[in-house]
Parts: sequence; C-alpha cells; structure tokens
Amino acid sequence: MPSRAVIVGIHKVDTEESVHLIELEVEGDVEAFDFGQVTQEMPGEDHSNWQVAYDERETESPNTNRRFVFFFHDIDFALPLSTSFGNVDIPKVTEAPDRLSDIEYDAP
Repeated sequence: MPSRAVIVGIHKVDTEESVHLIELEVEGDVEAFDFGQVTQEMPGEDHSNWQVAYDERETESPNTNRRFVFFFHDIDFALPLSTSFGNVDIPKVTEAPDRLSDIEYDAP
C-alpha cells in the first residue's frame, strides 16, 4: 500500500488568532511521515516564513490507519498543505467532533 496523508477534518479554534485544528489520517509507512515538513506555501514569502504544524499528537482512529491532530495558523484555504507524503487538499471547515473536545490550544 502506498503511503499517503488525508485531512479528515479541519476545525476553527475559538481564539483571537486565526488557528485551526486539523485531523490527519496517515496510511502506509506512518513512521516515515515527518510533521516537521507539514507546511503551506506562502507566495512571495521565503520558505523559512511559512507556517508549520504545531503541537501534533496522535488520536484514536476508527480504522487501521493512524490519526493525528495538530494546530495550524493562518491557513490559506485556496492552497493545499505540503507534507512529506505529498500535497494534501484542505476540506471545508466543520465543527470539531466531541472526541476531540479535550484538545486545547496553547499559543506558541
């Protein structure tokens, strides 16, 4: 099975900042997935200024794949996220499910 990542949910965080909680499902060689490479292009900005995944952690998964959540600041919904497994399309924002209610945002 090829390795891939898919966003299964994106949820607005109740804060003054523009922050979203992203739930990501990873298939295949999960150990090869690098959260340090989860970013999003910011046209006109140097790569070192691009946003990156923040405070990633594994959550329960309803299937054999593994799920993770992380926070992301200032997301541009017109562009995909870039990951070590390739680009990932961003779905529409939805309400966070109850199973993620215990995940709290702490500003970096």
